[in-house]
Amino acid sequence: MNLILGFTGGAAGGGVGMFVTVAYMAVFFGIMWFLVIRPQKKREKQVAEMQNTIKVGDHVLLQSGEYGKVVDVVNDLFVIEFGLNKSVRIPVKKAAVAAVQEPNLTVGKKVEPKVGTKVVEEDGVEYEYIEVEEEVEE
Repeated sequence: MNLILGFTGGAAGGGVGMFVTVAYMAVFFGIMWFLVIRPQKKREKQVAEMQNTIKVGDHVLLQSGEYGKVVDVVNDLFVIEFGLNKSVRIPVKKAAVAAVQEPNLTVGKKVEPKVGTKVVEEDGVEYEYIEVEEEVEE
């Protein structure tokens, strides 16, 4: 263990071992800065910029998962209108807004293809749709 950290055990070599330990700690902190702290600060800056550019009429997604429309901005609060009846208005802190995003209220139906048509999957696989009757053994 002493050999790995650079300790020599003598009185003259004690300073070198301490320098190596401090150098290891500095390198470790530098790696953590570039891998964890720096990207997190960059993301926080982007979120703060997004929250400051929100204006009246924007549809927002809150961190709690609700969608709403901004109807007023007062200091560090947004007055957000929830629901379709336009009577529910709640003041919300700017920090509670996760994204500027309009809700997708369309209902998607999966349509069965017609027999004999070619179907292409999302991953690029192409096949022909056919009907197969299975016999059930009792």
